[in-house]
Amino acid sequence: MAIEDWTFAHLKREETLWGPHGYHRYPAKFIPQLVHRIIEAYSDPNELVGDPFLGSATTGIEALRLGRRFWGSDISQVALLISRAKCIPLSPCGLDKLWQKLDKQLDVVPPAGRRYLTPEEIEAITSVNIASATAEERFTYWFPERYRMSLESILQHILTYTEGEERTFFLCGFSNILRRCSIWLSGSTKSQKDLGKRLGDPLDEFRRQIRAMIKRNSSYWQDLADHDRDPAGVIHRCCIRWEDARQLTLPGATLDLLVTSPPYAICYEYKEIHQLTQLWFERYGLLSAGDEREVWIGSKGVAHRPLPTDRTGSTVADTALAALALLAVDKVAADVRREVRALRYYFQDMWMALHELARVTVPGKHLILIIGDSYRRGITIPTSAALCEIAVESGFELERKIVRQIPARTLVSTRDKKSGRFSSMAQSDTQVYPEEDVLVFRRL
Repeated sequence: MAIEDWTFAHLKREETLWGPHGYHRYPAKFIPQLVHRIIEAYSDPNELVGDPFLGSATTGIEALRLGRRFWGSDISQVALLISRAKCIPLSPCGLDKLWQKLDKQLDVVPPAGRRYLTPEEIEAITSVNIASATAEERFTYWFPERYRMSLESILQHILTYTEGEERTFFLCGFSNILRRCSIWLSGSTKSQKDLGKRLGDPLDEFRRQIRAMIKRNSSYWQDLADHDRDPAGVIHRCCIRWEDARQLTLPGATLDLLVTSPPYAICYEYKEIHQLTQLWFERYGLLSAGDEREVWIGSKGVAHRPLPTDRTGSTVADTALAALALLAVDKVAADVRREVRALRYYFQDMWMALHELARVTVPGKHLILIIGDSYRRGITIPTSAALCEIAVESGFELERKIVRQIPARTLVSTRDKKSGRFSSMAQSDTQVYPEEDVLVFRRL
């Protein structure tokens, strides 16, 4: 009997970014082929597949391609917009006609050019204290004036000449060019500036982005049709909602399969990662401003929350955090205490989320968690074992554990072992995520 390969190391970039999977940059995305295999193995056609940590909707696209219905939610409004654009295929003929109309209107967009910053632009940027900046100051910091004007014109044309799902499609494309037209350091997931960057011209970038997305949409539409799925009917088989995984609105015993990858313990601040999109779309009322739905799971911004209890709901997590707490001495004492506090919140929040997932899962059906461990100051934070322990206590039983070696990730791949901070290869002594676990649970 052949051994299953769960690394998918043979796949080329164009395969993992096939069709709508390549619409928008997103950190730590699933490999679609991994999700496809799981959905095919643990659900049947027309069953309801869910993902309460939606991200960029890899689970959703693959569920719909396989003839399942899909329900997904996320606490990030940016994630929801990207996901809706990716999940809902558009008629290629209608999209082509709309793009021809919009493309002609864009000829009046003021050019910014593909160039380096001028001394005056650098001076304007460096005058902003980004740590305490207002929204307008953040625009000045990330986007030189000529680039702001060009982007603003493009966005106004999108809002004038499109509506409905087509508007969402073009807004997704606009979102994905923002980093290339700003001083955001190329290739960096974290928000770092690069004053020596050659900025992309917004109009050129947008036209190239949309033309690529149109081709990807056509591939998605044709793939559904080739497998006897009605592309135009997908919109009725897909529900995407703005919700918190700790408190879902779904009725009990609703989902036939959950396939999800929860946030890693205090890994990245997703609000910071998508801040450019949030900045533009809040300005135009496309996203709600100022409603953070409390603190996101895995967020470090927990200063205003009451002190967590000492117990996380997981004995293995409690043991690891106790070991980490012993390192709170001398100059690093305050930092270590903050880290321990944030990690306690993480596991307590995941306790709430996993109990919700148990509530909404049909008895006898499956939950698949894809998760890896984290590291802090040389101590392993046993996220996989802790979430497994909590899931079992919530009403699941572990059927199978697959240890998946990771050949490559979009996340920074190395971390300084002592400080726990991300660092370059030359400065590092440990990989951050060399492997992850695929945990297969059955609801009792």
